[in-house]
Amino acid sequence: MRTSLLDTTLREGELYKPLKLSVKTAIAKALLEVGLKRIELTLAYPPRTSPEDLKKILSIVNGYEAEAVIHCRACREDVENAGRYDSWGIAVYMALSDIHVKHKFGRDNYEEITRKLVEAVELSREVGFKYVRATVEDASRIYLEESIDKLVEIINVLEDAGATMISIPDTSGLLTPSISREFFKELKKYTQAPLSAHFHNDYGYASANTVEAILAGADEAHVGILGLGDRNGIADLYEVTAALTDIHRLDLGIKRESLRSLYEVFSKLTGIKIPTRHPLSDEARTIRAGVHQAMTTKAPEGYIPRMKLQYDFDSPLYEVTPFVSKKLIEKILNGYFQDYSEKIKELTEYVGAEASRQGGKLSIERLHQIFSENGLSIPYERLEEYLGHVRAYVLLKVKDSQRIDSLIEELASWKEVELIQEVSGDSDLLLMVKMNPGVEENIQKIKKTLGDNIDRINLLIIR
Repeated sequence: MRTSLLDTTLREGELYKPLKLSVKTAIAKALLEVGLKRIELTLAYPPRTSPEDLKKILSIVNGYEAEAVIHCRACREDVENAGRYDSWGIAVYMALSDIHVKHKFGRDNYEEITRKLVEAVELSREVGFKYVRATVEDASRIYLEESIDKLVEIINVLEDAGATMISIPDTSGLLTPSISREFFKELKKYTQAPLSAHFHNDYGYASANTVEAILAGADEAHVGILGLGDRNGIADLYEVTAALTDIHRLDLGIKRESLRSLYEVFSKLTGIKIPTRHPLSDEARTIRAGVHQAMTTKAPEGYIPRMKLQYDFDSPLYEVTPFVSKKLIEKILNGYFQDYSEKIKELTEYVGAEASRQGGKLSIERLHQIFSENGLSIPYERLEEYLGHVRAYVLLKVKDSQRIDSLIEELASWKEVELIQEVSGDSDLLLMVKMNPGVEENIQKIKKTLGDNIDRINLLIIR
């Protein structure tokens, strides 16, 4: 049986950054088009959050014939409210570890609190939800510090009450990969209940823990774009899916080839940059060591996994440092100056020394200038093929603040724009833009297209 992936970007992820409805609808559609079939959303709590927003997202999920799950507290009020929406499933939660029972609820035993969770499960079945998930919050602590017997007893009671899925989350991020696998293997010995994996990332293991849980038989696993969530988040959708697809050859029903574009769209719309250490960042394919550069100009898979080259990146990118490879310079010049090979060594040494003088990294502009000084007229496009784009922050002051949403929608369609962030102060929008060889070309495009709506443009080139 294939593990079901539940994406909780629009529930857990919104704990990290609340999003506008227009952004949420775009993200929901992007997730569904990639192949996610189970999407989790938070119950609306008016006037703090909007029932209309929830209904809109539910209509999108239902329109794709996917499975929407409303997440809420294990109490009658929430379950009955959730029942008023057109949702396939519900997820109710309650903390049952000793520390939570004592300090969150002011009780001495967990049986009374367990009954409340059982009652919420029973009511959820009465309301008519097809999927009823009972979350035993802080379950990993019960396993580590209390008793597996206690946890198994809770799971079985909840299944008997009608739960179709039992979530046993690592709420405080206490587990490592080997313990996570053992956690699920042990529970599978003592219960037939379907189990759901939800790992927090306090020690940086959430994605690896989720992979291990799936390999150990988890029936459902929770992920999110960039793993965003409370504190430093949960398991990352890409990290879990790519590892299981590329390495373990598991079919999770996800369009593997579409994950990079999903993350790019998400980053652009939310203003949340893909972190340097993430496997989909440009840094993940940037080769800096000279010996590595020499190898990857011939066989990129020598340093970048073959499946990542197939699905995520067309080719490596390179950085010109004091350790730049002669083979890289030769590769850049190949096809332009066939008779230049005898000067490559000297030119490479000069480029490396200049990179050192420039603080350890040479810009595309400076490398282009060095080539020109040596009579080598290399097009900027050729340099960008190997070294990536020049990037800039563009600050826009909008004339009419009512137009900001429509401007964001317009800018999101531009392939040059990587990030859009609403800001306050002297500007209204902050963009990160891939600049073409002529910086003015990008500015002119903004002026020409958006000029009637923009009062001021400021540009900061990233070095």
